Amino acid sequence: MKSLLAFELNKIFRQKSIYAVYVVLLGLIMISLNAQYVVGKSASYKDWEGELTREKYKQAEADHAELTKNTNENTVWTEEMRERAGVYEEIAVAKRLDETNDMSIQYFQSNLPQLEEKTFEHRKEALHLRMLENVNVNKLYYHKAPAEMIDFVRTFGTMLTGALLLIGLAPIFSNEYMTGMDQLQLSTRHGRRKGIYAKIAAALIYTAFVIGVWSVFNLVQRILVYGDGGWSAPLQQLFQYRYSPYDFDMLTFIFVQLGIHALGAVGFALLVLLISAWCRHTILSILVSGAIFSLPIAIVVFFKIDLGMYENILDFTYTNVMRVTDLFDRFEVLNLFGYPVLYAYAAIVVMAVLSIAATRLLLYTMKRREVA
Repeated sequence: MKSLLAFELNKIFRQKSIYAVYVVLLGLIMISLNAQYVVGKSASYKDWEGELTREKYKQAEADHAELTKNTNENTVWTEEMRERAGVYEEIAVAKRLDETNDMSIQYFQSNLPQLEEKTFEHRKEALHLRMLENVNVNKLYYHKAPAEMIDFVRTFGTMLTGALLLIGLAPIFSNEYMTGMDQLQLSTRHGRRKGIYAKIAAALIYTAFVIGVWSVFNLVQRILVYGDGGWSAPLQQLFQYRYSPYDFDMLTFIFVQLGIHALGAVGFALLVLLISAWCRHTILSILVSGAIFSLPIAIVVFFKIDLGMYENILDFTYTNVMRVTDLFDRFEVLNLFGYPVLYAYAAIVVMAVLSIAATRLLLYTMKRREVA
């Protein structure tokens, strides 16, 4: 089995196109980021970082009023003034979020007794209440590095993973059909099953390699540009997750995000293998797999198709699971026999089921192939 795995890994990693595409994409990403070294901006946060108390809120309001009382539309703001104003604005946002959170908690506390117990609506609101009670937005940190890392996964990370999986895995079976290598492998003493498992294991290792490379790039680049602070900042300090009910700091969420992204990537990698086994030409394998990967984004962004009640299905596609954002930016649940299941947990189950199904179909497909 080890020799088969080494053979399959060699077939994947010897493809020069993988490295060429990876370097080109990372280069384009660097250009698009156009990063400026702004570590010094963190100095404006030093006096305010940590727990935001009532006294800090009052002090920030007073300092902001002092900063703006003698300004008008003709005032030329210095860089230091703009940075201070930005900090005061973030503190004001944190205060508003805390007030909104408290209002939501009070609403659920008053509304829950009016709902019939052991119903889906009661369980749903009770779950929402428990989650909100654990959320603490009264913290402030200069969080540019982790914020940009989180956003990278949603945009560039998903693009990189999808593109590299297509290029690296789509030819695995298709190339063997074109060269006749499949007939040789089917007739060996190792048989079909061990060969399939070796390909699957190699695909998973390659998937880990793809994600690992851009994760390290993302971490190093962000720390070099923005510094290494802000990991303890609450997730809700990010605009995209402002109303998220999940009690994560940014460091915790980065690990959760990468884990779910990897799970979606594994599912997609297995799907690419399956499609490669069905297609005798590599280009067809890439086109079909690429269409499946890009269709959810095309529907929402380019075609703007209104799917109505079926729109939530898009949240559980490979692409959106790898993007992660839609699973955590709001409170969303599925009704499973009267019990609420959070989208994040549902996505994990969906990806696991799809991965198992793709593996079983792949084994079934190759089992039915006969030596010519």
